[in-house]
Amino acid sequence: MVDILAIGAHPDDCEIFMGGSLLYWKQMGKTLAVCDLTGGELGTYGSEEIRKAELNRAKELMGLELRHTLDIPDGHIRNNQENQLKLIEIIRKLRPEVIFSHSDRLIRHPDHRHCGELVKESAFLSGIEKIKTQSPHFRPSALIEFPELTIDKKPDFVIDISDFWEQKVELIRCYGTQVTLAGEDDKKTKTLLRSNAFWDILKARSVQAGAMIGVQYGEPFYSRNPLRIEDPLTVFKRGLK
Repeated sequence: MVDILAIGAHPDDCEIFMGGSLLYWKQMGKTLAVCDLTGGELGTYGSEEIRKAELNRAKELMGLELRHTLDIPDGHIRNNQENQLKLIEIIRKLRPEVIFSHSDRLIRHPDHRHCGELVKESAFLSGIEKIKTQSPHFRPSALIEFPELTIDKKPDFVIDISDFWEQKVELIRCYGTQVTLAGEDDKKTKTLLRSNAFWDILKARSVQAGAMIGVQYGEPFYSRNPLRIEDPLTVFKRGLK
């Protein structure tokens, strides 16, 4: 059993979109797991073997209880029964209180959108007793979505990752085939991810989200359900006014 399960379409997705939050919750003593739907084998840079080694480095740095690759073919994530049953078994086995994943809205990378659709339906179906897998039925309390690199609407909540920003950068740089390293020349790059512009956009995203709650860096999230707030003074107190 884990407190939080983060599900990404590819290795590095969870680190990019919510790596700071995972590091923060780990320090709080929460139990964490990550499920990557694919091995990212269609990536422009890096082989399947290299990407697996990068993933293992990130897993160690994050201190995860478990990291599992579902081995759905990269570029072919679909919300179908076969994939639902695979993911349902993971959810039932880990029994997370909360799941985080991509949005299922129309976004740039189709794998991200299909991942959001698959996770949303699988999280619900996991609670249906008559759907049989190796583990007993279970439904998480909440499904939370993270946006893409650009924040196109006001988030429902933001996690302060100011104390974990440098660690998040280090975590993402475990994927050396996918992103540029400090001071690396990116003039011959073929992808936005493996460019210095990516770091500028990621930092701008984090600064923008942080500014919404009065802190230096933040990570934005969307909830389909209203949030239960027990202490409004803690939740709404701003660092800068």
